[in-house]
Amino acid sequence: MFSEPPLLSERGFTLVEVLLATALVAVIATMVFSSLQLSTVAIDQARDAASHDQVMRSTLRIMMEELTAGLSISTAPWVGIDGQRDGQPADTIAFLTLKRFPVVQSGLETEYIRIVYTREDNRLVRYAKNNLYGLNDETVERIELATDVKGFNLRYFDGLGNIWSDQ
Repeated sequence: MFSEPPLLSERGFTLVEVLLATALVAVIATMVFSSLQLSTVAIDQARDAASHDQVMRSTLRIMMEELTAGLSISTAPWVGIDGQRDGQPADTIAFLTLKRFPVVQSGLETEYIRIVYTREDNRLVRYAKNNLYGLNDETVERIELATDVKGFNLRYFDGLGNIWSDQ
């Protein structure tokens, strides 16, 4: 028997074909991984923005609840200071409000709490003095509500003149 020589197409791939296939796979892989990396960056940025928004919402909710429950007493009036720090607004407000969960531990404690909101450097800080009759600062609680705060500006509504004022 006589066998025929193998055809050129049956001998396998040429070096050029292998290099071309490898280059094509590398280009496709680069496109897939770069789009995956861009998606990851976009997701991380969206998470950071959502986290920032959540901090803002919770801070404003706390402030709204305490300001709404604020009391105007002649012996402890509302105090607002129109301040500046590094060319940015750094106002301060102090007022009395009711304790959320009044617990009477001694006859000297009140059901009121003194709240102070102010900007320190790049942080919005809340101070709360639970015992108004205390002579020391042991009962002062300090909470950082937000970081990276560029300004804290308060405006007050004058019900008589129906205008908003910074002071």
